[in-house]
Amino acid sequence: MRCKKSAVFLFLILFVMVCLFVTGCGAEDHLQTGTQELVIGVGRDFYYGPERSVFVHGSTGVWESLTYLNENMEPMPQLAEKLIPDTANKTWTVYLRRGVKFHDGTPLNAEAVVKSVKRFKKHPKFDSYGTFMHLVDVEAVSEYEVKFTFSKPEPAFPAKVAYHGCPIFSPQSFDAEGKIINPYGTGPFKFAEYKKGEALVVTCNNDYWKGKPKLEKVTFKVIPDPSTRLAALKTGEIQAVADVGGILPEQASAIKEDDNLVLLSQQVTTTHYILFNNKKQPFNDQRLRQAVSLLLDRSQLVREILDGYGEPADTIFTPQARTWVVEGLWTTDKNKARELAAPLTVGTPHKIVFVINSALANRWPYKPIAETLQSELKDLGFEVELKILEMGAWKEALKHGEFDMTLTPYTLMTGDPDFFFGRWIHSQGQMNICRGIGYSNPAADKLVEKAAAEQDLARRQQYYRDLQHLVAKDVPLCPVYHDVSLYATRKEVRDLELDPFFKPSLDKAWIEK
Repeated sequence: MRCKKSAVFLFLILFVMVCLFVTGCGAEDHLQTGTQELVIGVGRDFYYGPERSVFVHGSTGVWESLTYLNENMEPMPQLAEKLIPDTANKTWTVYLRRGVKFHDGTPLNAEAVVKSVKRFKKHPKFDSYGTFMHLVDVEAVSEYEVKFTFSKPEPAFPAKVAYHGCPIFSPQSFDAEGKIINPYGTGPFKFAEYKKGEALVVTCNNDYWKGKPKLEKVTFKVIPDPSTRLAALKTGEIQAVADVGGILPEQASAIKEDDNLVLLSQQVTTTHYILFNNKKQPFNDQRLRQAVSLLLDRSQLVREILDGYGEPADTIFTPQARTWVVEGLWTTDKNKARELAAPLTVGTPHKIVFVINSALANRWPYKPIAETLQSELKDLGFEVELKILEMGAWKEALKHGEFDMTLTPYTLMTGDPDFFFGRWIHSQGQMNICRGIGYSNPAADKLVEKAAAEQDLARRQQYYRDLQHLVAKDVPLCPVYHDVSLYATRKEVRDLELDPFFKPSLDKAWIEK
């Protein structure tokens, strides 16, 4: 009898343990039941369309590249498993990941990568980062092996083909002119719908090579006004604001005080700069550019205008690029600034036009920064007119030199210094020209070209150290602060994070029900 009671008791214990085990294993599944749809508010439109290289921004999770940079800005395998150079760094062999499918069901293979890259070579306007400027040939060696041949050494090739530098799409995605008609990528989400100026919708890729995402649908709702974005988050119209510049520093306290919201932050690879028009008075004079940079109290600006959500820039670009940056080159010395400017601003004050991009001012506190500079520049004998322009008008004003100063963000997307120096400092650099800087220094051009092709790491580092010192002396532009991106979610949103390139972790996020 005692044995029977013991057996019954043991059975009951085992039964309870099994129930607890099943309940425990299914706890998260239970929390994730119901519709897993996320609405994210963003201050810009993630839809680019057929005239751009990627059709939609990388934050949508639609497409991927051969590599992606980690938090130390080092290239890591993504669609590529290995990237092997020859001794001259002119030929790179890329071994692709197997078992990956595009959204149209076709396999990722060497032929698909070749066609994607040849799209950039045949139609250079889509090669917005100049990744394949010196490409001679790209060919499929085997089903999962691709050979790239360049006319010049490309020591930074693994970094250059990261993220926006080399988006890979199915050959069925683009037409004969290279325009993407159907963005069939390999990412965790598929492009589903776009309402002009309102919202972009992506849906779950069930066959994603890293595993099916938990979210079924993500909507990126365009809300340009920062106050409206925050109000939408508070009411639950959107469940997150997740993009660089999405939350302004002055909004942080309101989010912290709301029990339904969670405030988050991430240091990103974006730096904010003052650009000078180097081609006309007064900033065709190097000494006045130096004076403005020395007058700028970066620490005070971050403390008082950004509420500490930023890093005063004493390096030319993000300090996360630890391999390359030289610290301490950009300092504040107001007495030195006055000494430089005094003999050049005697008599009638220099009248300068400081243009502000209204779209950028909706994502970062550019207006108060400009107003602070306007006040301080009076001390140097400048009379500053602030002019707020829409995005298109701002670009045109810069391109045609109709400005003296402006503010702009720039992100070191490849993690390689050439992505900054080749575009902003070289006299023929894309950003130098289109942003109307007009900086030209043969010594800088020579250093930029030598550094980009140098294969020895130590010598390459020295070239970039020399360039950073040269730029700090010439001041064609000057860094103001490095961005610490604020973003926020409602408390039911889980595992949504931004990385250093402000890409949200859509493949991991889920909603607690």
